[in-house]
Amino acid sequence: MRIFVNEFCGHPFQIQLSRELVIRGHEVEHVYFSGNTSTPKGAVEAASTSNHLNISGLNIKRAFEKHSIRSRRASDIEYGMVVADAVSKFKPDVVLSANMPLDAQRILLKAARKQNAKFIYWLQDVYSMAVRFVLARKQKFLANIGGAYYESLEKKLLRESDSIVCISDSFVDYVKNWGIEESKIHLIENWSPLDEITPMSKDNPWARESGVADKFCFMYSGTLGMKHRPELLLHLAKHLNETREAILIVNAAGAGADWLRDQTKDLSPEAFRLQPFQPYERLSEVMAAADVLIALLDSDAGSFAVPSKTLSYLCAGRAVLMAAPNVNQAARVIRAAKAGLLVSPDSPEDFVAAAREFIDKPDQRIAHAQQARAYAERNFNIRYIADRFLNLIQA
Repeated sequence: MRIFVNEFCGHPFQIQLSRELVIRGHEVEHVYFSGNTSTPKGAVEAASTSNHLNISGLNIKRAFEKHSIRSRRASDIEYGMVVADAVSKFKPDVVLSANMPLDAQRILLKAARKQNAKFIYWLQDVYSMAVRFVLARKQKFLANIGGAYYESLEKKLLRESDSIVCISDSFVDYVKNWGIEESKIHLIENWSPLDEITPMSKDNPWARESGVADKFCFMYSGTLGMKHRPELLLHLAKHLNETREAILIVNAAGAGADWLRDQTKDLSPEAFRLQPFQPYERLSEVMAAADVLIALLDSDAGSFAVPSKTLSYLCAGRAVLMAAPNVNQAARVIRAAKAGLLVSPDSPEDFVAAAREFIDKPDQRIAHAQQARAYAERNFNIRYIADRFLNLIQA
């Protein structure tokens, strides 16, 4: 079959799925938005092992301003038109679309219908809830208007899709409550590529280059928006600046990273460092330099977002410190894996106390790290995951 995979962010696990689909004998066109620099990319530049796979970073003419109320919608529409043009050229049998803004998703779905292609909506976020969350922090009167518009659009697009892949059971509940036909709703949880992020020694080239091979290191790696509660990182950074018994490294971009940069100018680089995204091909080294990896999510964002970075953390085989609501899918995974400590995102004191527990109890930290990788090896088998997607694609 000819399969078109559109993944707005360029995440590594979706790219891994495309590669596996090619191994199964299908022809795949995989596209992502290269102009979205606020999210780290997977192995998008890696040479293809088959002429049946093409990975393309698409772009738009206008500057992409992710957090601009004025220009974001226009950018999304333009990107939708660019992807629709790629669909018309590839002429797929199936379109699988993830992380796509709704204004762009509407254009893409129409393009798929023109090609008589099946459309599979890969629901990575409940987009309309995310819109309400963001607008409520900027202009509250817009939150209700924008939220209502995008909820109506999201429901419409879900109804018109042939299949819906939800990444958590809470998403399944939302979609069902919206009156979507249950027979086309499927639960497939996210994963991370086991062979691309592997456990390594803490004493590795990246750690030595960064001067942390022999120093206790907390690390946050990935997109850092305001929904990720960057103020928790600030509390920990200030604590470490006083005690000097560990360092916090944040490899990130986004609105939260910009805020954190302004708040930490007076902190010692021996206690806190804010750096850009690190090269994906070195991510195993980067995460291995950490003793503890950090994941964060606002209480109000727990129902519509699932931070995929936690799954990469599991592959890296490191203990995880997570501040997130208990109901969040990623939090449930960390708890099920026994991979670390989970605290409320509303308590900076508990967050710092949990960080201290990792420092003070090395045996417990090592056990969490081992359990993290063991969980990933049990659950992230790409052959089994691809089977589940192919059951939908070929139905």
